[in-house]
Amino acid sequence: MQFCQLKIAVAAAVLGSCCALVAQAQSLDSVYSTKAGVPSKGTITAVTKTEVTLDMAGVARPFPTNEVTRVVYADEPNELTNARNSVVAKNYNAALEELKKIDPATLTRVFMQHDAAYYRALSALRLAMTEGGDKVKAEADMLAFLRTAPDSYHFYEAAELLGDLAASSGKYENAVRYYGPITKAPFEDYQMRANNALARAQIAQKNYPAALASFEAVLAGNLNTTEATQQKLLASVGKAQCLGETGKPDEGVAMAEGIIAKNDPQDAKLFARAYNALGACHLKAGRSKDALLAYLHTDVLFYADGDAHAEALYHLTKLWGELNKADRATAARATLRDRYAGSIWNAKE
Repeated sequence: MQFCQLKIAVAAAVLGSCCALVAQAQSLDSVYSTKAGVPSKGTITAVTKTEVTLDMAGVARPFPTNEVTRVVYADEPNELTNARNSVVAKNYNAALEELKKIDPATLTRVFMQHDAAYYRALSALRLAMTEGGDKVKAEADMLAFLRTAPDSYHFYEAAELLGDLAASSGKYENAVRYYGPITKAPFEDYQMRANNALARAQIAQKNYPAALASFEAVLAGNLNTTEATQQKLLASVGKAQCLGETGKPDEGVAMAEGIIAKNDPQDAKLFARAYNALGACHLKAGRSKDALLAYLHTDVLFYADGDAHAEALYHLTKLWGELNKADRATAARATLRDRYAGSIWNAKE
């Protein structure tokens, strides 16, 4: 009997210890990083544009913001967790619904408040670019977030989103202004992505020399990660288009076709932009049927990249019309209007 009582006492002690450990783990902040398969746990003590600092059992560990994928705070409301997960899943309507449910009193730390504000602004902005929401308000909300949290670890992402929104609205001067600071970020991966985005805005301004310089800055990068390789390929595609736009369409065609021949068509974003660049070069050379075939590749095979697909549909609307295929032109215009109401390509005549 005494032995049984002892076993029960030991089991109870172990169970209590486990519960305490679980409770302790639940009361810790979690930083998810591209460098680790599991989150790092501790207490966040500082956040800046460039790093998140986590106190791990008395040891301060900084995480560069370009490696932080998300932060989950101890005791944050479930609605914030759900909203963040919805943003990761690109379900922005669901994210906004969850954020509406949050009782402000439950956001007990300024870091939580900043995250809620950021995900609210991000979701509205993404929807404005795709579903045709209020772009003016989306821009104002994101700028308000940056004024409230100028040192947020979301700073560079927010600036990139503002650039994307400006570009989608045809405000290319603003896009150039928003992307500019990111090209000076202390992270080369951010610089490369920003220079590519900057170059695309410069192409839209027909400032091809500046766009070429921005693409060349990407191609000159020393980073050799998978993402860096992707950015360099996208820069090569952009360079091909610039060649076409500056009187060298055949050189542009050769470059675009070389990229298509040497890479994996599973990369829908790369191939969509490569075929669009090919189409642009053929258009500059006066080869309408070749241009149509190039844009059709994006429409039929590589439509997963929304921006590139919207661009291809716009050109297909024009090209089908030139070939007296009114039904095909109408279908392309309808798809552009229905799927990409918030795209600048839908607003073009």
